[in-house]
Amino acid sequence: MKNLHFVSGFPRSGSTLLCNLLNMNPKFHATPTSPTIDMVMQMRKVFSHNPSYKNVDRMEEALRFKAGVRAYLQAYYQDKSVVFDKNRGWVNKLPIVDRIMENEESKVIFCYRNPVEVFQSIESQYQKTIMMENSDEMNNELAFTTLYNRVETFVGQNFTLMSTPVALLEDALTQGHGSRILIVRYDRLCSEPQKTLNMIHEFVGEETFSYDFSQLKQTTFENDAAYNYKFLHSIREGEVRYSPTTINLPKEAIDRIEKRFEWITKRVENIK
Repeated sequence: MKNLHFVSGFPRSGSTLLCNLLNMNPKFHATPTSPTIDMVMQMRKVFSHNPSYKNVDRMEEALRFKAGVRAYLQAYYQDKSVVFDKNRGWVNKLPIVDRIMENEESKVIFCYRNPVEVFQSIESQYQKTIMMENSDEMNNELAFTTLYNRVETFVGQNFTLMSTPVALLEDALTQGHGSRILIVRYDRLCSEPQKTLNMIHEFVGEETFSYDFSQLKQTTFENDAAYNYKFLHSIREGEVRYSPTTINLPKEAIDRIEKRFEWITKRVENIK
């Protein structure tokens, strides 16, 4: 593995499309939602709390531990060159990645979509599979009883499906990593795919590649059976086209969503 980068962002915001587009470049390897961040953080947890580790010189052992985690990542992607590992959790973990990789070369692509449209897409999936109760609904039925309950479930202040990636992005910006995070708008990716991909190539320091979008194929697969197929991750092969949802929301729900994510919407509006 030559370089390790990450894909994060809102749900339902084009990350699956982006990763499949990147995989058209033979130098790139983009993943579906990846477990590598969970492996890294679990190894960190064991190193922090395992009694056997506590019996040794922790700072000296930390050097070997760091090298071991780096070896895991290098071996996991040993047959790949430029990797784009997809997981929303990576966006504010750059300090950990830097320590592991011993450089500051990793970048984050943050996929953005208008938050109202994100919720509309989530609600659309919910309605399509209304005969099946998802796992979150099973654990908290009241959170899904009404449309307004569902709005709060996904956009509330606590760590939720829509709020978590934005909170992590805000933390990363607060830590001063803004120059290493590229926000990619879903609508721009669909309307200007080659231009958007050129921007990504430049951002990660790779030469441009001419993409033939008529050859686009699904190369990443995510199984959401555990959630009763609430969020499908499929793309339209052979073309790049934006498909707005048809779910209508009452003004009160739209106002709630827009107010909750006002800061990131304003930030993205300033992106040329």
